Amino acid sequence: MSFGPWRPDDDGRVGRSARQARSVHRAPKLGPRALERASDRQRVVARVRVLEWAAAVVTIVLLLGFWQIQIVRGAEWTARAEANQHRTSRVRPARGLILDRNHEILATNQASYEVAIIRESIDDVNAELRYLATTLDVPVTLLEQRLTAQRGVPRFRPVVLASDVDANIIVRLQARRREHPGIAVQIEPRRHYPLGTTAAHILGSVGEVSRSQLSAWGDPYRMGDIVGQQGIEGVYNNELVGLPGERYALVNSVGREVTLLREDAPLPGETVVLTIDAQLQRQAEELLADRRGAVVVLNARTGGILTMASAPTFDPALFAARFSREEWDALQSDPLKPLQNRALQVVHAPGSIFKLVMATAGLEEGVIDRNTTYFCPGGRTFYGRFYGCLGEHGDVNVVQALAHSCNSFFYELGVKLGRERIVKWAQRFGLGAGTGIDLPNEEEGIIPSDEWLASERRTYYPGETVSLAIGQGPLAVSPLQQAHMAAIAATGFIRQPHLLLEVEASAAGRARRGFAYEPAARPATFSESTRQQLLRGLAGSIAYGTSRRAQLAGITAGGKTGTAQVASASRVAEEDADRPEHLRNHAWFIAVAPIDDPEIAIAVFMEHGGSGGAVASPIGGQLLAAYFGTEVAYREIAVPATVETPADEGEGQQ
Repeated sequence: MSFGPWRPDDDGRVGRSARQARSVHRAPKLGPRALERASDRQRVVARVRVLEWAAAVVTIVLLLGFWQIQIVRGAEWTARAEANQHRTSRVRPARGLILDRNHEILATNQASYEVAIIRESIDDVNAELRYLATTLDVPVTLLEQRLTAQRGVPRFRPVVLASDVDANIIVRLQARRREHPGIAVQIEPRRHYPLGTTAAHILGSVGEVSRSQLSAWGDPYRMGDIVGQQGIEGVYNNELVGLPGERYALVNSVGREVTLLREDAPLPGETVVLTIDAQLQRQAEELLADRRGAVVVLNARTGGILTMASAPTFDPALFAARFSREEWDALQSDPLKPLQNRALQVVHAPGSIFKLVMATAGLEEGVIDRNTTYFCPGGRTFYGRFYGCLGEHGDVNVVQALAHSCNSFFYELGVKLGRERIVKWAQRFGLGAGTGIDLPNEEEGIIPSDEWLASERRTYYPGETVSLAIGQGPLAVSPLQQAHMAAIAATGFIRQPHLLLEVEASAAGRARRGFAYEPAARPATFSESTRQQLLRGLAGSIAYGTSRRAQLAGITAGGKTGTAQVASASRVAEEDADRPEHLRNHAWFIAVAPIDDPEIAIAVFMEHGGSGGAVASPIGGQLLAAYFGTEVAYREIAVPATVETPADEGEGQQ
């Protein structure tokens, strides 16, 4: 039988009409003439062969694909299949505690309530958003924006719409949870600072890890992790952050957790213990309230920081929570600069406190000895210009010059020493360089060294040495450097200021270790005889000199006041009170106590505060009294007959 294309007018039989053929309700039979032409037969054969080759190619491709999947990548796809059934997720650890030296908590963790929405369990999402907006007292558009931002999250997973929700609101939501099954309340640990703003500049802040940090640090950090960003939180982040745990669960085909298989608990961060005394820190911050300035109190025997207060301050809890861009911009643009740690990030001329360096340089370089006296008639003339003093002190030696802050004495000494030797001893007291404290962004300050003059392309004139001798001119130091300098002068040893006391290891189970800070000390380069002269001068300043307002009951202390000029009196009002605030002088005060065996060193800085004697020394006295558990006992003491008492205005200016 031959096969070929069927024609409706030919059923293969002769003599049968087309009408009869059309009346048959089945396919026509092929007759002997269906494929009578060779071209028709060749066309059909070609089509069949194309179909045969196409089928063969498809079969080969399928076989190769099966071989690739089953043999070549069999292990990989098996693992992926198992992964579709088992999910491993990280469990964030609790951040370590930060304690003061007496184990009072400075930073801990606190449960924070979050409100989330599970879209899979909600019929009318818009209605639920309106309910939440009313309960949370926020615009519904805000919730809509937050939900839209998380639109890629699977519908069965909670989407957080509000953080740090008040407990009273949570109670209201929980009371109606049956009516709103798609609204979930979650608890998340949040960094908490129980003392509020106390020690904020020391503690710093935490925040979500940035992309640059993630790139630099790598494992074990992931996006969304909370890490230290500033202060102690940042410096000791590796100790505080802990080690994450892992959660193994069985999930279904859409990724929803069905069964928890195993959970390896995270290891909390280690406890960081600081040298800070929280009680003394609070006292210092109260004394600085509504002012601009800084206070540093350090242990002169170890270098440990007992207090580092800066005002104005900020609330570190702001950074632990989500806060708006507007709030951040407000902090950044605040003209009072509350985020700036004035204890180590602000440098100004030290005023007469620099006379401590001058006295050391003069004694060690042999320019003066303890019996050398210079006459003070109320000022001296150098290089054709008159430089005034705050009183007419007569003949004074180095101890008396320190006690009464006699400018005339140090003018004369400065001219004889010269810039180079003054700079040398300033550097030996750590000025012009960082102290090495374990906090970031410490300012080094300025001293007119050869290197600094070259970097500034600045010419130094001999007359500047007269101003340099009393702590003015091209000279800038921080309160921390001043406290460090006082400790060096008082003890004769150089110790690096530090905040870390010890690290307490977390619970056993993984390789974590605790350790204690071991302070190193090296002798200062001046003699014991010089140290004794410095201490006598400091003691005299509190006993009968410019620091009398810091006198203590039952404790012999030493101190030195300083007033750093901001604007020349010839260009602005003579009295600070008559000047605009930004042109008022800066007030300084340093102290050491007890004088016979110094234990602590203090530096007080009041930005545009006025005079050191009138403003800064009373604050220092109250801190000394708080530390030793005594009280300020300011009183007039008879001055030795060989020394004249400075005028009241002189006391207020130094």
